[in-house]
Amino acid sequence: MSFDRGKTTITLINGQCFVWNSKQARFLREELRIVGTLCGSLPRAPMQNTHLGLPLQLMPEEVTLLLEKGLAEVVENTEDVITEEMKLEYKNKEKKSYKRQVELYTRERQEEIKRKLPQIIAGKKAKRNKVLDERRKNGEIIDDSEFEKEIEMTVEDVGIPTLQEASMLMEIPLACDPSTTTPVLVKWTYPKSDKEVLRYRVFRDLWDKGHYLTSGSKFGGDFIAYPGDPSRFHSLFIVVCKPHSASISGIELITMGRLGTNVKKTIVLSSVDENDKLCYTSLQWTGIS
Repeated sequence: MSFDRGKTTITLINGQCFVWNSKQARFLREELRIVGTLCGSLPRAPMQNTHLGLPLQLMPEEVTLLLEKGLAEVVENTEDVITEEMKLEYKNKEKKSYKRQVELYTRERQEEIKRKLPQIIAGKKAKRNKVLDERRKNGEIIDDSEFEKEIEMTVEDVGIPTLQEASMLMEIPLACDPSTTTPVLVKWTYPKSDKEVLRYRVFRDLWDKGHYLTSGSKFGGDFIAYPGDPSRFHSLFIVVCKPHSASISGIELITMGRLGTNVKKTIVLSSVDENDKLCYTSLQWTGIS
């Protein structure tokens, strides 16, 4: 089965969609306003969750939009095939990389020592003179020529610590290795239910209007809408998708209004009316004067 290399490859894993290629993830954000959510652990800082890396997880609405525009394809890796030969090849590459890094590290350290050798000699001389001065104060007879005696030292005389394997730089893969997987195209069926259809229509309409959209779950909504890239702009709207005929209790209305006010955002109720037209209603908590 052939794949279009010009399209973004979205991998379906346990019902969730991920983009593993860094260039494709960057293209989605910079050119298509598809933000997604980075959810991968950083190799150098695995014990924190403030700054994350690849893969990029996409909302189903983002996936459907990309597929509609012919900009992506959804695949599923049926099997990982990692042979003993592949493992041995990886280990050999790792050893060669370590050997090369040791050579570069030693060379750079030697160049640094060469530049700082006069300072190192001056420091050793000052330390020696301090010791001699202490011995003189303790009553020992010290020849003054000892203070003026030159200290001879070369780059080779300065010890260079060994670069440990645990400190070596590691190559971080930015895409799945196609030689170890068997990708199969997946038929994408989202949206199916009425709720999913409404969410997608709202998402697509707001995206067409130029907004950047992310998941609104942390603010009690369906989406969060930004006027520009979320890394540079604060969001303006919490988008809540509701059927047009659904009733909203007073408590629910107050809750949404106060929630939006507390985070300095406008609640936007989104629905499709009897004429199949999208409707938006904004809620703002003004209080009582």
